[in-house]
Amino acid sequence: MTASAPRSRAGTAFWNRLPRVLERTVLVIVALALSVQVVIVVEAGNPVGGWLAIVLSSAGIWVRHRDPHLGLGLTAAAPVVAALLGWDPIASWSLACFVAFLLTLRSLPGLLTGAVVGAANLTASWISLGTALPSQNPGASIAACAAFVTASAGSAIRGHRQYWSELERRTAQAIATREAAVNRSVAEERVRIARDLHDSVGHQIAVVNMRLGAAEVHLPADSEASRADLGAARAAVQEVLRETQQILQVLRVGTEEQTVAPTPGHALLPDLIASFREAGLEVEATLPEQPLDLPPAVGAAVYRIAQESLTNAQKYGTGSASILVERTPGERIVVEVVNPRTDAARRGSSPGGNGIIGMRERAAAAHGSLQVRADGHLFWVRAELPARATD
Repeated sequence: MTASAPRSRAGTAFWNRLPRVLERTVLVIVALALSVQVVIVVEAGNPVGGWLAIVLSSAGIWVRHRDPHLGLGLTAAAPVVAALLGWDPIASWSLACFVAFLLTLRSLPGLLTGAVVGAANLTASWISLGTALPSQNPGASIAACAAFVTASAGSAIRGHRQYWSELERRTAQAIATREAAVNRSVAEERVRIARDLHDSVGHQIAVVNMRLGAAEVHLPADSEASRADLGAARAAVQEVLRETQQILQVLRVGTEEQTVAPTPGHALLPDLIASFREAGLEVEATLPEQPLDLPPAVGAAVYRIAQESLTNAQKYGTGSASILVERTPGERIVVEVVNPRTDAARRGSSPGGNGIIGMRERAAAAHGSLQVRADGHLFWVRAELPARATD
């Protein structure tokens, strides 16, 4: 989108400017033609037909914005009136063709405008020479065809401008819809992260509360000051626990089946992999022999990233995937999932667009990073997370 947007904006700007430039150019031509016609009429002795044709043409140009149909009628009447009063209508029907272009460029249908002006030009030429046969009066056919050509040109340019405007509007709407979907996915994933963290934090707070109570019981009888401090600490911890329970009620909105399930961690990865195998996905897994001692947020992130990656492999892959979870010497946890891609996935975009956003949020919440890449056949997801709690 970012690469094509400048060209789209440039093209749209060009087609938005072109009608205005053409309109002003045609108006200059019409003004010059009217000036020349005035000189010709004066030199011809001020015939009524010449002046009346000029007035009708000028009036049609003047009112074309306020009342396009009236402007069309006045300019179309000019050559007919000129011919009826004995004045050569060629200048008037030429001006009528220019006005037809201006009217269709703005609003009027090309077929209606071309038909009205073409019929008026044909009639004026017929009245002027007494015949409309092409063999005897080719100018009549030329006058009628010129009206249709100019009206069609104005209508085509207006249609092209409307096409570009609609394309720009739909592009902006598509971008806004995509951004809204991404923001919604990010918000939903953050809520899920908050739920998982709340469960872990709530458990740890409950443990701290119990240990404070045990320490208070084991104090000697003469340790009133320490007992008072421990009592205050227990009260504070209980208040925190009540507040986290209130947060839990806010976060657990809806009827999700997993709201009563324990927070998933990396220890549940074998069960997760087994569920995908039962669903038909061939999974080659390399996992630690013993469960790792990880912070709750990191353990939940490992599980969720593996879950989303295997889901993408099942949706967009060829039916197999490999997963690696290991602890590096640098106290980092690496989660890597690789799967072959189908032909449709290779021709389209990267799989799991919103899922990848969620995985990035998971990794960032655990102070880690996520990398996604694809070549002609394989799709990689690699996350690196800290093995110890990060301040």
